[in-house]
Amino acid sequence: MNRFAQAQKSDLPALTALWQTCFGDTAAQIEAFWRALWPHIRVFAAYDGNAPAAMLCALPAALVDEAGESFPAAYLYAVCTAPQHRCRGLCAGLMAYSEDCLKKDGVRFSTLVPSGAELFGFYQKIGYKTAFFNRSYFVPAEKGKAKITRLNADGYRNLRQMQLYGAFLSYPLPLLQWQADAGTGLFRVETDEAVCCVAAELSDGRLICKELLPDCPEAAARLAAHLGCRDALVRTDGGETPFGMVKPLGGFAAPQNAYLGLAFD
Repeated sequence: MNRFAQAQKSDLPALTALWQTCFGDTAAQIEAFWRALWPHIRVFAAYDGNAPAAMLCALPAALVDEAGESFPAAYLYAVCTAPQHRCRGLCAGLMAYSEDCLKKDGVRFSTLVPSGAELFGFYQKIGYKTAFFNRSYFVPAEKGKAKITRLNADGYRNLRQMQLYGAFLSYPLPLLQWQADAGTGLFRVETDEAVCCVAAELSDGRLICKELLPDCPEAAARLAAHLGCRDALVRTDGGETPFGMVKPLGGFAAPQNAYLGLAFD
């Protein structure tokens, strides 16, 4: 019989190996994640004997509603099951266990971003509802007038919060700092049209704007040129593309249409 529990630091080598098997990241990338965020997150695992057969990380977050009220939330991340243990209900059982633990600690909402379109149906079966939508597009790099400033986590969080209206997922500083360190950086881009915040990563000569707020193609084009990229892939608010899901942990109302653009994918 499988055992569910919160993972301990002594489990990290086995958890790293499981993560590598399921997602293909390097050991160095995963170990950097543990070093930066282990004190701030909770990791749950399903054990086959003493070895983790499935795992998930609960990252701290807050769900801000349309009225501006903030509620404790968790962003479930790196949800995975070892190939030899799949199709046995292990992941669903682990999620139920972790949600119960989080609920007891006062977390009101569990959120996640499915790693593939085919997983929306799986999560829907265990109580999750698609509630986070965004849109994406490409824009070619273009030089021009813009003031570009690299931000620290605190500066980015402040600018981000100012740009968002309606319901959205908010992150604490350690997660934003992790994004800054693991990616290319967090930026303020000021054009004649807008003052934007951008969470940026580079991939084979392309700028990935994991978040651009407010939507301003010109800002993405200017930042892409500034960083020597040929073009930019932008993810921003608005649109109808399903992106993330939410599950209330108790008798709370889930948002119908909210924003979760900055995912740690």
